[in-house]
Amino acid sequence: MDFTAPDARILAVDDQEINLMVLERLLTPTQVQFATATGGQEMLDLLCKEQYDLVLLDHVMPQPDGLESFRLSKTLENNQNKDTPFVALTGNDIKAEDADPSLSPHEATRAYYKGEGFADFLPKPVLPEELERILLALLPEGKLIQKERPESPQSEESPRGGLFARAIKSLEGEGGNGVPASGGGSGPAPSSPSTAVDPTLDTAKGLAFSGGDEEMYRQLLKNWADAYMESGYTIQKSAKEGDLNAHRIATHSLKSSSRMVGALVLGDMAEKAEHASRDGDLDFVRANVSALLTEYGKAVEAATGYLSA
Repeated sequence: MDFTAPDARILAVDDQEINLMVLERLLTPTQVQFATATGGQEMLDLLCKEQYDLVLLDHVMPQPDGLESFRLSKTLENNQNKDTPFVALTGNDIKAEDADPSLSPHEATRAYYKGEGFADFLPKPVLPEELERILLALLPEGKLIQKERPESPQSEESPRGGLFARAIKSLEGEGGNGVPASGGGSGPAPSSPSTAVDPTLDTAKGLAFSGGDEEMYRQLLKNWADAYMESGYTIQKSAKEGDLNAHRIATHSLKSSSRMVGALVLGDMAEKAEHASRDGDLDFVRANVSALLTEYGKAVEAATGYLSA
């Protein structure tokens, strides 16, 4: 079943423009009315002016962060969205101290956010099929317009169906791991250099996170590479000055955006720096910032080479 929702209104809140770009592209086929905010205060202002059917809210942002903004929204007298479902966007698995130890990290994270009052959560980078699941579950049924798709052997074999099924199948092939198959999948593999595999910049993974849209991926990659000087300066400066909160926010953003474009090694290094900042480990931050920035430079160089090919 395909669906559109032209009367549905969604607000996405994230301090990183690259994340908002991805969400807008992934939502385009649904025809939803899409609005954005780049911070918690901007979101609070919009909630008092407009009514939305769904709010996608990033957790880690400059103050007020997503969780604080969500709590503040409940105290607003003029809030027109007191009954609107909120979905937390996060690149971290969170496990509360009293969480059920039998839960997987994702299950524990979902339980944490639901305990805070969110309707659900979406892990970042956002996968099309996960976004589809959220839309089908939380948008008002009366605003979902479903229509029958022509039957085909592929659609009968797939348990997914839905808006993004075709794109997901072409990316997964027979392996089902989110990476375009090398051959024999449900669609042709993107031409080189899209399928290049590099530990510094895995463009196949980046393309998968872009829903298989190479034009979108190239734009995201360019925006990510263009942010190198400013982002790298913030990371270096915050480490030198011992500003762990600024370092945590900067490395969190780098982690999310790097994984989205396929810079997976850099994303993992940024995550370790983020956790060290959160835990107050300034020694680790300072000892590893040089290696982090070196890997950042290598990934940007690889991105520049890909974009110029």
